[in-house]
Amino acid sequence: MELKKHEKLAYRLSDIIVRLNSGERLDIFDLADTYQVSTRTLKRDFKDRLTVLDFSEAGPQFYRLDAKKIGYLDITDIKRFANFASVQDLLPKIDRQFFQEQLNQSILVKGFAYENISARTDDFKVINQAITNCQYIEFDYRKVSDSTTDNSSKHHRLEPYHLLNKNGIWYVVGQRDGQTRTFCFTQITNLQVNTETFTCSEDIKEEILGTDSLFFGNQISEIVLQVDAKVAGYFERRDLLPNQELVRKLDNGDLLLACRDVHPREVVPIVQYWIPHVRVISPSVVQEQVEDVLKGYLKVSQHYFQLL
Repeated sequence: MELKKHEKLAYRLSDIIVRLNSGERLDIFDLADTYQVSTRTLKRDFKDRLTVLDFSEAGPQFYRLDAKKIGYLDITDIKRFANFASVQDLLPKIDRQFFQEQLNQSILVKGFAYENISARTDDFKVINQAITNCQYIEFDYRKVSDSTTDNSSKHHRLEPYHLLNKNGIWYVVGQRDGQTRTFCFTQITNLQVNTETFTCSEDIKEEILGTDSLFFGNQISEIVLQVDAKVAGYFERRDLLPNQELVRKLDNGDLLLACRDVHPREVVPIVQYWIPHVRVISPSVVQEQVEDVLKGYLKVSQHYFQLL
């Protein structure tokens, strides 16, 4: 499966950063041959996306990192930096500040889809600043409901930890009453920042950073799936499932995969997309959910065709 544009960009940037971080002197013409892009594209990489790196040489042909900064970034920093740089167009203009001095960990991007939040730039900036300052935020929040009559909203007081983009949707992740909670950014209204501060927990930060799940505290410990050999390559190439781990590869080429600490709602839609090549092995109740959705779809479809 061909990599998407943003994935190619993230790969190119991470590779360039790794090479700079190891002390290489990069020739833009050699890079153009390596990555099969124009020198103009590479100059934009260095000028717009990698501009906060400290260069001792900054073009037009050769690029080298300042000797004092060589080896400064570890692999986690490099991946995060490349990810941010490759999706910066998803973020409001204010987020270019993320690349100053250090990599900012208050905002995560998981996936490359786009949600336009330009109308909420001020609120986005306020929440980001509250995260940086460890300040409580208060807001009204209305869940998206299946009921057209339920438009009620509730007031929340939150210790904000991260702004997170998952599959194009922005979320605010934080602690409320000792539990990690996730709120859709665009459904937050009447936002206020409290002057009171809280003690930021590194353990909670690691929990949020270390998972693909948005359902903190409501996950199933493990969902095991079998992937048909015909499509196994896609799942081997990159993780298509949240918190995906390879259990083993079967003799016939099928894969047994495990998704740990996830909610069924994060797995079932992906299984549906890959039907008939992916099925849930355990727990059986999750496979039953997949089947119930299919039965409902077939029932509605049958009724529709009867009306034609």
